[in-house]
Amino acid sequence: MADVTGLCNSALSKIGAARITALSEGSKNANLCAELYERCRDDLLRAHSWNFATARAKLAKKSDEPVFGYAAAFALPADWVRSIGAYNNEAGLGFLDFKIEGGMLLSDAEDVYLRYVRRVEDVNLMPPDFREALAGLLARELAVPVAQSNTLEEKLEGRFRTRLRRARTTDGLEDRADPLPLGAWAAVR
Repeated sequence: MADVTGLCNSALSKIGAARITALSEGSKNANLCAELYERCRDDLLRAHSWNFATARAKLAKKSDEPVFGYAAAFALPADWVRSIGAYNNEAGLGFLDFKIEGGMLLSDAEDVYLRYVRRVEDVNLMPPDFREALAGLLARELAVPVAQSNTLEEKLEGRFRTRLRRARTTDGLEDRADPLPLGAWAAVR
């Protein structure tokens, strides 16, 4: 069973640093892992529409309307990291014109159904290749403050990019592509 400490230890081992027993142990390595882990996780989640992190929600309309530009504002889910698409129906057909501003989704629609990337906090819900890419990103971020090596950071950047490509490819193979909306010519038929 994977956990955050294990993932951090994987990152620390990539830079030849001492392992930790917990993020709260008070050591330099534990403090840096505690500081960097959530930022790296969320950064990696934003980088792709990961299948394991994709969620759907009907958004709640807020009582305060935007001053101009859009008719309505909707509250984003608490675990929202990035939007994938917004729709005005449960079927998820046809994209809405929307904008994310100030922690809200703005749109002219009455109802908004959102596909989004959610924050996944349980490491066990992350696929192994995503965890490995996350450990690589964390190792890269730890290279200078822990190992004090810019050269190591550059090497780890290349390894991280390779792991990220592999994780994205595997993720992309696990579902079929969304159909493209009909173009103007096909719609008039």
